[in-house]
Amino acid sequence: MTVKIGLIGLGMIGRDHLKRFHNVISGAQVTAVCDINREATDAVATEYGASAFYDAVEMINSELVDAVFICTIGPAHKTQILAAFTAGKPVFCEKPLTPTADESKEIIDAEVKAGKRLLQLGFMRRFDPGYQALKQSIDGGELGDILLIHCAHRNPSVPDSYTLEMAINDSATHEIDIIRYLLNENITSVRVDKPLKKTSRALIHLQDPLIVIFETESGVRIDDELFVNCHYGYDIRCEVIGENAIVALTEQQLVSKRSLNGNAQHISQSCMERFTTAYDREVQHFIDSVRGGLEMSGPSSWDGYVVALVCDAGLASLKDGKKHDVLLPQQPALYRF
Repeated sequence: MTVKIGLIGLGMIGRDHLKRFHNVISGAQVTAVCDINREATDAVATEYGASAFYDAVEMINSELVDAVFICTIGPAHKTQILAAFTAGKPVFCEKPLTPTADESKEIIDAEVKAGKRLLQLGFMRRFDPGYQALKQSIDGGELGDILLIHCAHRNPSVPDSYTLEMAINDSATHEIDIIRYLLNENITSVRVDKPLKKTSRALIHLQDPLIVIFETESGVRIDDELFVNCHYGYDIRCEVIGENAIVALTEQQLVSKRSLNGNAQHISQSCMERFTTAYDREVQHFIDSVRGGLEMSGPSSWDGYVVALVCDAGLASLKDGKKHDVLLPQQPALYRF
């Protein structure tokens, strides 16, 4: 069986996934593409031999589509996800699930009403070999009791459209999810610190860097450095401090170079470069689930909802600098394993 994919959103990540389906993924073919930019849609449809759509709901309901792949901006997600649920079609959605927790709750309610998981959310770091190795070390007990985690999320630069709030809603979301994945527990509070100094490369409306402090149910304290104009590259850090040992992500490069200039390794310049393997694995996981007629697994709508609740607390702290608690409702049985 070849899964017929309808892909919505032909921006940077959408085009990256198109190449992935064409060159890497087995068992699937992009048969339909959709974007509000008609010229771009027509060009991509011609290049990949797909049918062009300009209305997402029309494409979702088309017989040309077995499963839906959403790569649009966050505010468009809810309508597209709910349309896929109504059509009974499995859906992969890039993060965030929705921009607000209230919208995410609507998706939770619809999925629970359907009686099975229909969505896999694009928190690709869970599929990254480095983060999986971190989790194995934690779950294996070799670190002892976990005390602290140090994270860093650094971009070489961000566009003019990047807002201060996006540091929480777009950047920190990955750390929020991976903390829950690594520790198997929820975040209970958030505080956002604004250092007195900021980089000269930051746009006037940005405070860059920011430091976000999380605490979890068991009392683990996590600091997350968000430095989105670091200039030198896309640099993701995670160091887990246990009572018995410390484990951290490496540079994860295949080679290093030694010369008169010293010992050097290449630094990734984008998330697509750094997490290529993770993106490949998460998409193949989705396709394998669809082909096998299986309920969706991996990052869920509930994970997206919880991250949205943590982000809401983070945005409140961004305004007043205070610690804000994260209050979680009871988890529906559909998402318990």
